[in-house]
Amino acid sequence: AFKPDQVAKLLLDSGSSLIFTDAKNLDTVREALGQLGRPSFETNGGVPRPSVAMEERFQPQIVLLESATEADPSFPTLDSMFTAGAGALAYDPFPSQPDDLAVILYTSGTTSDPKGVMLTHANLDAEANSVFDRIRIDSTDVILGVLPLFHALAQMANLLLPYSVGARVVYLEQLNTTELLRGLRDRNITLFCCVPQFFYLIHERVMKQVAGRGSLQRLAFHALKRLSQASRSVNLNLGKVFFAKVHQALGTKMRYLITGGSRFDPQIGHDLEALGFDILQAYGLTECSGGATVSVPAHSFNGSVGKPLAAVEVKIVESALGKAATAANGNSHHSGEIAIRGGIVMKGYYNRPDATAAVLKDGWLHTGDLGYLDSVGNLFITGRQKDVIVLSSGKNIYPEEIEAHYLASPWIKEMCVMGLESRPGEPISERLHAVIVPNFELLREKKIVNTREMVRFDIETLSAQAASTKRILSYDIWQHDLPRTTTRKLKRHEIRRMVEQQMAQGESAMLDSMGAEGGASAKTPLTPLTEDESIWLARPEVERANKVVRGAAKAKAKTSRKERAIRPTDNLELDLGLDSMERVELVVALEQELNSTADEAAISQVYTVRELVDTVLSGMGSRTSPARGGWADVLAVQPTDPEILAIAEDRPLAARLWFAFGCIVGPLTRLFFRMKVIGLEKLPKSGPFILSPNHQSFLDGPIVTAQLPFRIFKDLFYVGTSEIFAGGFMRKLARSLKLIPVDPDANLVPAMRAGAFGLKQRKILVLYPEGERSIDGAPKIFKKGAAILAIHQNVPIVPVALEGFHDVWPRGYGFQGFHRLQI
Repeated sequence: AFKPDQVAKLLLDSGSSLIFTDAKNLDTVREALGQLGRPSFETNGGVPRPSVAMEERFQPQIVLLESATEADPSFPTLDSMFTAGAGALAYDPFPSQPDDLAVILYTSGTTSDPKGVMLTHANLDAEANSVFDRIRIDSTDVILGVLPLFHALAQMANLLLPYSVGARVVYLEQLNTTELLRGLRDRNITLFCCVPQFFYLIHERVMKQVAGRGSLQRLAFHALKRLSQASRSVNLNLGKVFFAKVHQALGTKMRYLITGGSRFDPQIGHDLEALGFDILQAYGLTECSGGATVSVPAHSFNGSVGKPLAAVEVKIVESALGKAATAANGNSHHSGEIAIRGGIVMKGYYNRPDATAAVLKDGWLHTGDLGYLDSVGNLFITGRQKDVIVLSSGKNIYPEEIEAHYLASPWIKEMCVMGLESRPGEPISERLHAVIVPNFELLREKKIVNTREMVRFDIETLSAQAASTKRILSYDIWQHDLPRTTTRKLKRHEIRRMVEQQMAQGESAMLDSMGAEGGASAKTPLTPLTEDESIWLARPEVERANKVVRGAAKAKAKTSRKERAIRPTDNLELDLGLDSMERVELVVALEQELNSTADEAAISQVYTVRELVDTVLSGMGSRTSPARGGWADVLAVQPTDPEILAIAEDRPLAARLWFAFGCIVGPLTRLFFRMKVIGLEKLPKSGPFILSPNHQSFLDGPIVTAQLPFRIFKDLFYVGTSEIFAGGFMRKLARSLKLIPVDPDANLVPAMRAGAFGLKQRKILVLYPEGERSIDGAPKIFKKGAAILAIHQNVPIVPVALEGFHDVWPRGYGFQGFHRLQI
């Protein structure tokens, strides 16, 4: 909702005589009018009339949309106006001419520079006729309206067009995902026009359900999706048959899903089309009455926003940015600024001849958007002219393109990319900087608490797949949604202003792709403590706990971080800077301070200070043995998981079968990779010890272990795996390898205990001290896990140096060919 100063600016600019409001927003309207001078409210039979001479035209009158309340009986209502009849209105209605002003719609800039788009009756009529020429809409259609009606797209798609043909429009009393899906399903919706984010939600839900199925079901799903996609090229829609359940969730009467307002991810469009949905993309602006182009029904989704509507012309105006875009496309398409002409183009900006002249030239509306037309007249959008980042090298970067690349990470919910000048002393003069909002819902679902590490890993991997000029080199992590317009476009200038404020305070860091913290600063706006939070903080046992938390945070804090009081909502990692190991150490310290034994399953899922403290407090008085302190306490607990206990078992048959397989792999690697192995004689005669290779590729484990003598090989075990060993046949395969499928990202304590248990059984643990594959082949910063196990179990670490494995199979890529390897 608008703030009073925004309402006041719009009233002042438009010179409106009446302002309609509901009781909920009445105080906002009153405050807005108060900023303009107190108006008087004269009524005649409940109908507002000007209280001053017409020359003093700006004295807007309030009209309530609901019945008058006892608190405000003086205000007229909409009902009273209708009851009084047309003759009693303040201004008598009169017949309109085609060129008369029908509506003023305000574009962005309402807080400082509002521009009112003047649309005439002829504009709206031309838009309606053009749409009906392209898309069939009649009285049998049912349209779900969710977009705000102060936008041209919503006024046309959810109001004027359906009303003009007698179609039914469904509005929701509450706008949330549950009610929206229920409305689509239960109201027999046939046409749904919405911003891309909703369709992304549909896609995400479907893909999440598929990911939760078994490997055979996933394979079948993707096979059917490919077959359905192929069928669309011959005008068959097998997706409605193959994926009937998905269609039932959105209603079986749906004809078209129509998207507009912002960029639509082409891959998601292809996927939805393969699922059997007909996707139409529209493009337009408020200045051209809503839509100017729309893709043709029954045509395959190709990422285009379609061809111009009837009686609408689109041309590409050459510009410096357009020339650069043409070169970047690597094809013959002529890129430039998009210009539109036709009956849909606005009359101009209200009382803004200067702004009107800047965009209306010789009858053409210059949109400020960049794009190109293909050989058959389809329009493709490449970016927004004002958003293009121009590097000092002359390279033009389209932020939406960069964002789409990095949003392939499931751990990233939102991203905004901008160009920043670096500060004095930083290694580069300029950089692409990003603000990232993690997908906290997915992280919680997967029980992953090391958000920063997950985000950094994917950022590094995706950066390696991008051109050097299109890689983000620094980023901040925010814990709140990015500010957006009502059509879900990023408020890039507002985000940039907030980032620059952080930079001025020294709170934004460079991304160290060689293995440092990741350059991520978490920023959460500080809000006043609630009464409940204040009461919680005042509890004596909470004060004791928070003293321990403050000590851990202070030890971790950088000198640039401003010290502040611990807050209940502080994220342990993002606000206090504690990694997974330090979280465990903090839990142990809290248990000692409060004589508690916390529930480990609950501890593994806490994210904030309050969640942590409350979980530890729930176990107060339950400790039955004296505290030993730190990791000694953690590793002293005997595992009970049968898969971990199985480490102690000798499996001679399985060991010999896998060793035989290694005897085949060894010679093959020497043949094809010209592999050289040095220092095998330095291995201890037997366990326990930790074998620690640097981690360069997926090939590391099988090739390294294939070089080991049987006396070592038979006692190997592994802790921590990817999700491929989570169930079914792959889990059985992991057991035969003594590979414990405990993911350290989600279950660090069980993973450490599994390692300690195996070492106590005089086995040999294969553990990558970096915890992840290197992005460029060079060793990354070591985690503390190997050192903790070595110290507390009194076992040696045998380092293993790998070279060349990154060249064969680098992170983020497939197999790259045969290269020389050395161990």
